[in-house]
Amino acid sequence: MDRQEVIAKIHALKLPGQQYVVVGGASMTIRGLRDTTDIDLVVTPELFERLSASGWVSKPRPNGRPGLRSGCMEAYLEVNTRSFAPDIDWLIAHAEIQQGVPLVDLDTLLSWKKGYGREKDARDIELLESFKASGKGAHSVA
Repeated sequence: MDRQEVIAKIHALKLPGQQYVVVGGASMTIRGLRDTTDIDLVVTPELFERLSASGWVSKPRPNGRPGLRSGCMEAYLEVNTRSFAPDIDWLIAHAEIQQGVPLVDLDTLLSWKKGYGREKDARDIELLESFKASGKGAHSVA
């Protein structure tokens, strides 16, 4: 999915504001860094329950923590690493808004990617560090 597809799918969900943040590859796609195959969200417990009740199916994270899936969308209560564990309120307060979509801030995304230590995150780390160095990731775009 490209940037416009991701944004359209998120808007189509009609999620309540201040209850979710787009994380992972989809947050990179919206910033124009790369395409993605799925859209990961960190959501409030209230929104998690609402999504579960509306037919999203259980898809636990690799660490066993709860998660939900609907098509290409995944929702979690957190996606933290051992070294970095902000809660949803902090993520929402620090989100960068682009085209009406709250994105995890770049520093948090980089901390997570580095903390996961997965091979697939190495390229994302390079892209994010280059993006930050260019100054393009320094502000929100409404």
